[in-house]
Amino acid sequence: MAKIYKNQEIPKFLLDKRYLFGSVVFVMTFSFLFMAIYTPFSNTVWFDVSNRLDLGMTVAFYIVAVSIMLVSKMLMNAMQHRICFTYAKYIMWVVVEILAIALFYTHFTNVYVQPEDYDAANILVKALGCILMIVAIPYTILTLYAAYRDKTEELEILQYEMSLNEEPSVSYPSLVNLYDYNGTLKLTINSESLYYMESQDNYVKIYYENQGKLLSYMLRCRTKVIEENLADTSMVRCHRSYIVNVMKINHIKKGGKSRYIVLTNEQIKPIPVSKSYFKNIIEKIDAYNASVLKSGTFSAAMAEEGEAE
Repeated sequence: MAKIYKNQEIPKFLLDKRYLFGSVVFVMTFSFLFMAIYTPFSNTVWFDVSNRLDLGMTVAFYIVAVSIMLVSKMLMNAMQHRICFTYAKYIMWVVVEILAIALFYTHFTNVYVQPEDYDAANILVKALGCILMIVAIPYTILTLYAAYRDKTEELEILQYEMSLNEEPSVSYPSLVNLYDYNGTLKLTINSESLYYMESQDNYVKIYYENQGKLLSYMLRCRTKVIEENLADTSMVRCHRSYIVNVMKINHIKKGGKSRYIVLTNEQIKPIPVSKSYFKNIIEKIDAYNASVLKSGTFSAAMAEEGEAE
C-alpha cells in the first residue's frame, strides 16, 4: 500500500501556480508563530526584532528564504509537464528545498552573526530540524486539502455522469450543446464552426472559429462524458486527449509509425491519432463523406491501409 501511494501522482491542484505561491505565504506566516515559540528555548537561533541590527539580519534572512522557496515553486510549476510528480518526487523536492534554506542559514550565521562557539554541523542539524517542522505542518495541511478537493471534484463529475444515464438528452443535427460537470449548459455552437477538443485534466478545451478567428473555451468536464454526449454528431475521438470534427479534416498523414490529422485551419498543428481509435475515425468519415471528402475513395484507402498494418 505504501509503495502504491509513493508512486501515485499528486493532485494537479498541488502544482497550480496560485497554490504554489499561496503555500509560500502560508509557510512564512506559520514560521513567524513557530519561531516566536521556539526561539526562547534555542541557543543557536539569533532571530530578534529588539534592535535594528538583529531586525535587519532577520528580515534579510527571511527575504532570501522566501526567494529560495519562490524559485523552487516556479521551477516546480514549469517542470510539471516534463516530470510526473509522484508523492515520492514531491517529498524529495521539498527536502531539497529545506536543505537549501538550512545551508543558507548556517552560512549566514557564520558570516554575519559570527557566534563565538560556532559549530557548523550542530547549527546545520538544528536548522534542518527546525525548518522541517516549520514546513512539514503547513505542507501536510495543504496536501490533505488538495487531496480532499481532488476527490470532491471526482465525486461531482461521477454524479454528473450518473445523472446523464438517467436523463436522456436532446440532440440537434447542426448544433452542439456543451455541458459542464454540473450539467449546466455552457456553450451551444454550430458544428461547422467546431474544430477539435483537447483534454486537460478535469477540463476540456474547445477550439472553434468565430468571424474568421480561431478561439478557445475551457469547459470543466471529462473527455469521456463529452465523447458520449457527442456520439451522434460529427465529433469523434482520435486520441486519449483529442476529439476532432470530421467535417474539418483536410487529410490524415503518416509520420513514421504514427498518423496525424491535419485540419482545414492552418493555425492548428497536426493532431495525433491513436491506433485504437483509427477504425472509429474511418467509420465517422464514411458517415459524413458527402460533406467532408473531396474524393469518395479517401476513407476506403485509409481503411485498407489500417487493415494492412
